Amino acid sequence: MLSQKYFRGIKYKKNINTSVFRTLLLREYFLSPRFLIYIFSKKGKRTYTPALTRESEYKSIWQKHYESFIYSYSLKFESKFGKIPSWKLAEVDKLLTCGKFNRGFVWNECHDCKIVLAVPFSCKSRLCLSCYRKKLFGWSIQLSRILNPELPHYHIVFTLPGRLNELLFQRFVNPRFLNGLAAKVYTKRIQTIAKVDKNCKPGILSTLHLAGNHLNFNPHVHAIATRDLVDTKSGEITEFQFIPYKTMRYDWQRTVCKYLFRKNHLTKEEYAFFMKSYPKGFHVYFEKINIEESASIFRIAQYIAFGLFHNSQIQKVDSNQQTLTFRYKSNVESITKEKTYESLTMPIDEFLARMLFFLPNKHEKSVRYYGIYVRPARKIKLESLEKKSNWSQAIKSSFDTKDPLACPVCKNEMKTKVIYSFHASKKEKELKKKYNLIDGYFYQKRSRDPPETF
Repeated sequence: MLSQKYFRGIKYKKNINTSVFRTLLLREYFLSPRFLIYIFSKKGKRTYTPALTRESEYKSIWQKHYESFIYSYSLKFESKFGKIPSWKLAEVDKLLTCGKFNRGFVWNECHDCKIVLAVPFSCKSRLCLSCYRKKLFGWSIQLSRILNPELPHYHIVFTLPGRLNELLFQRFVNPRFLNGLAAKVYTKRIQTIAKVDKNCKPGILSTLHLAGNHLNFNPHVHAIATRDLVDTKSGEITEFQFIPYKTMRYDWQRTVCKYLFRKNHLTKEEYAFFMKSYPKGFHVYFEKINIEESASIFRIAQYIAFGLFHNSQIQKVDSNQQTLTFRYKSNVESITKEKTYESLTMPIDEFLARMLFFLPNKHEKSVRYYGIYVRPARKIKLESLEKKSNWSQAIKSSFDTKDPLACPVCKNEMKTKVIYSFHASKKEKELKKKYNLIDGYFYQKRSRDPPETF
């Protein structure tokens, strides 16, 4: 059914002009700063302390146990997780040197108090939880500029049964193909229901998570998708209220099994087994979301983009037993959304092996865009290359601080300048010689007191 909708008080009918539609939909709402979304912890934000004196248990584990882990990896884990590619080892090296000044840094100084806040450049390692958090902040802003709040959206999770996950893991099958299959299944089914041609498309934003909450192999696709279809030629919007959830499960099951069989990852007998053993299809979870509600989009954005692990999950590191205990989310109650947590203890070297195994492939995009969201995503990506991410805004979103660039003594804003790598060594020596590091800030050393007069 085609209906009338409103964009900023402008009413348009079913046969809206294409250029007008693009102006309203792809420009106004995708690029408007009114809908910026910042991902942060809603409760218990910590007091900000500069990273130079802030300890990271996660990074400490890598620093203390990485050498012994590499030495024993071929004997303990190579048969299970495969060989470690050289680019993954390079990611570890970047993590271990994160926070060093040799890459360059930002020099923030209060000229009145002679206090310097030095912020090293990002190591850009996918294993680094701190630098990933900054990337997550930038992505959350991009997400808010792409999603159209005037269209109804679903949060959809496409999953696979445990026995199929085991088989894919044992055969070293890369499940990255699931992203495209999920978008294809959803698009084809709602196009069939609406009885429209292929020019009518939804907007889909999706990502593949390889691991479950307790670092088990559990590939599943998280997606944010529009319920309505948009004709990319005429600009017409087709909306419908009914989505056949059960049919979507069968579609997902059949599409995945056919793909695996066609790629020789499944035999004919295994294909028949998985089709017969799951008569209700593979589970597909649907939840309606309201893009205009910040709490709702915050929760969905966490699902979509949150990293594999977080430093706050670590509960105990036993150096004698060489074990790590961490907390993970075991269940979310469907109605109240109440979360249940459990603890898991595993050997430290196995933890490191799993973190490397689940690392996304080199140059692989974590988030994919389909349908009407493809063009806005490309446009915003080009614009974002021209604008540097705001480090201070990212710190504000994660910590309890009004302004991280304010002087800790006089509270005035510090002056900022960039120190690039070819000058970094000289400036680092200056910091160590003329300043004392106290609570993350460099305080200028006091000169010797003048002699007393007689």
